[in-house]
Amino acid sequence: MKTIYFVRHGETNWNKEGRYQGITDIPLNEKGLAQTVACRDALANVHFDRIISSDLSRALVTAETIRGDRHIDIVTTSGLREVNFGDWETLTIDEIEEKWPGQIFEMYRRPEKIQLPNGESFEEVGERAWAVLQAFIEAVEEDETILVTCHGGTIRTLICKLLHLPVSYSWNFSQGNTGINRIFYNGMGEDDHNILNLLNDTKHADVLDMK
Repeated sequence: MKTIYFVRHGETNWNKEGRYQGITDIPLNEKGLAQTVACRDALANVHFDRIISSDLSRALVTAETIRGDRHIDIVTTSGLREVNFGDWETLTIDEIEEKWPGQIFEMYRRPEKIQLPNGESFEEVGERAWAVLQAFIEAVEEDETILVTCHGGTIRTLICKLLHLPVSYSWNFSQGNTGINRIFYNGMGEDDHNILNLLNDTKHADVLDMK
């Protein structure tokens, strides 16, 4: 069995403003940086053998912070980037609704049916992210533990893939900033059984909101 930790990046100003950032490289804000430190502390006792991250800075900085003083190289890849929201990037829900009536809500109801304007479908995101992660997993020894830092939409599609669920279930999984997810991975064969052992654990980040 292999253990996979998925961690979403910390907060950015666009997260705070409700803007769709997708593949736009927006840095972590002050709160986001504090969230990554809190996440690092929450995972301090976990032994990671390998780390792979989206190449967008908000995910990479999250990976670097969690790594701390562990002597592990971080593999970066564009394959783990967030959903390309195309023409919707930089916009809020209200702005998208004004220009494309009903489409933003259709994306949340039926993500498998929406092709984002000049962007990606959730099927495409799932395919490119899984291709990268599958190759990485196959190169990992049994009993190793992997840290994957990337983005909310990407993590949702990967959880669906690993649990043999259609991508239409993507929005059934909450993913907060620096939310921690853990999957026990046994394979993708017909008789294999992967286990979602932890979902969107944000206790470390929630404490910051109380201060």
